[in-house]
Amino acid sequence: MPYRLRDVEQVAAEIRADGQPYAVFIDNNLGSRPGYLRDLCRALEPLGIIWSAALTIDVTDDPALVREMALAGCTGVFIGFESLNADNLDAARKRTPAPEDYARRVQILHENGIQVNGSFVLGFDHDGPDVFAKTVAWIEANRLECATFHILTPYPQTPLFRELEAQRRIVHRDWRLYDTAHVVFEPAQMNAERLLAGYEWCYRRLFSHASIWRRRPRDWRAVLPYLAMSYLYKRSNRIWHLLIRYRLTALIWRPLIELSRRRHLRFRKRLRAKGRTNAPRTIVSAGV
Repeated sequence: MPYRLRDVEQVAAEIRADGQPYAVFIDNNLGSRPGYLRDLCRALEPLGIIWSAALTIDVTDDPALVREMALAGCTGVFIGFESLNADNLDAARKRTPAPEDYARRVQILHENGIQVNGSFVLGFDHDGPDVFAKTVAWIEANRLECATFHILTPYPQTPLFRELEAQRRIVHRDWRLYDTAHVVFEPAQMNAERLLAGYEWCYRRLFSHASIWRRRPRDWRAVLPYLAMSYLYKRSNRIWHLLIRYRLTALIWRPLIELSRRRHLRFRKRLRAKGRTNAPRTIVSAGV
């Protein structure tokens, strides 16, 4: 389906006029047109801001583009890996690089100081009861800074819904529970209770002290900022409720973002000093 792209200079001008140190691009895939993303990066680089966006993992087809993202201020990406099982991806007709190549591609992002928030769907027909431990182990081994988990959800009028309905595997039509946090169908290789329990276990494990520590960056300069981000994100919910209630979010959040922006400006100098991407790879931590 065709879609319109905004002029990159207009985007940069709006960000400059807003004066915020951090921006989030809410496009489903900011890298769907690599040429546009490259032009956008070149327009953003002089602004000295930091930003994040949702992308697909095939952005790493071009390490030079990933480097330009980093030099333009990209500090984090949200990537829908969905599954580590190729059979699940084939069944879902998801066009993606092979899962066995995910780790190498994550490393490319990390080498350019870009944090990775991975998204994973649980409950595909090729998922057995071991999918939870395997998924979290992979996340920890590859040191993803964050991850989100979702229970496979057959939304009405989708091919998946029609397929499961024909197989009489839809258990109810309470649309309020079609939110990727509840089981609304009969899984193929486990019961609904096991799927829900595994989903909840993944979150408990990922945001445990032990898992946060296992996923720390290899570069010592990035460890403290990473720990601060991890604990502020999920382990400080009570604090955030109070900050939001008393409208203190900006007072607390903006100085933290400004510190991250300044760290990233120093990182960009180190990254430029490493030369082009065809030089031997050396991990350079953003420290953000």
